[in-house]
Amino acid sequence: MPGGSSRRRPILLGTVTLDFLHEGPLGDGRDPAVLRWGGVAHNAACALGARGARPTFVTAEYAGELGAAVGGHLAHNRVGWLRLPVRSNLPVFHAQLVDGSVADKRFFAAQAQSLLSPALLDRFRGAFEDASVIVAGTDSEAGTLAWLADTAHALGVPFWLLSADPNTVAQLRPDGRSADLVALNRHELALWAEEELTGRDELVKAARRLPAPGGHCLVTLGELGSLLVPADGSEVVVQPAVAGPGEVVTVGAGDVLFGCLLAGRLAGLEWAPALKQASELTTGFLAAGGDGASPYDVLSP
Repeated sequence: MPGGSSRRRPILLGTVTLDFLHEGPLGDGRDPAVLRWGGVAHNAACALGARGARPTFVTAEYAGELGAAVGGHLAHNRVGWLRLPVRSNLPVFHAQLVDGSVADKRFFAAQAQSLLSPALLDRFRGAFEDASVIVAGTDSEAGTLAWLADTAHALGVPFWLLSADPNTVAQLRPDGRSADLVALNRHELALWAEEELTGRDELVKAARRLPAPGGHCLVTLGELGSLLVPADGSEVVVQPAVAGPGEVVTVGAGDVLFGCLLAGRLAGLEWAPALKQASELTTGFLAAGGDGASPYDVLSP
């Protein structure tokens, strides 16, 4: 995949959400509170757009006043948009934060994902013909993820899968398919492996089992950085955490890391420098705080 063809582009499938993140219990939101665009595949797509990778994002069509704003938002972030002919309300992700991380959550309008069925995607298979890589999150339906994996295999391009939530670890092997790169955190890997993974050897052993033969597993470790584990038993890439600000909202950090890693690979970087660059960019993104109108611009070359 390094370098790729200039005519090809990463194609991501998922949903845009409206994220409401705050301190305090759900139903009693307290400052600091954040209202922003979100969704795991959306966040990765915006990171790819900022890095100049020309992504295409495949979603449902969104109804209502806020739905009409999605197109302008994606265009501003240099993300191409393919709206499939099914309509959904714009999903809302409502989360309680503790120390910048999600402690409790609710998700509304999940049909935005379930509407993207294999039968619907079959009608638009031609839209995937120019993919350099096909990408999704585990918040998609298992049948949809299996369709994407099979399509990527038929086209001879990689399938990358991003874990969306600890509750969706069963989707990491959708209907028995394996992704060429799987990205998740240590807790999600332990849930998938059904082991505690207390030591590094156990963690690496579990991570090698998850991706397709010849693939990789990216395991994020919070303040300890991340590991990129090849399935073939070769050397693990160890990326220490990049020093950044103390207290930040880390929701979406793994999505940005994933998108920047993919952008680096598409730009021709080998795995270790691509992960190092992605880690540095993600730290810069978190340090900026996302307060401005264009939070992903900080990732631009």
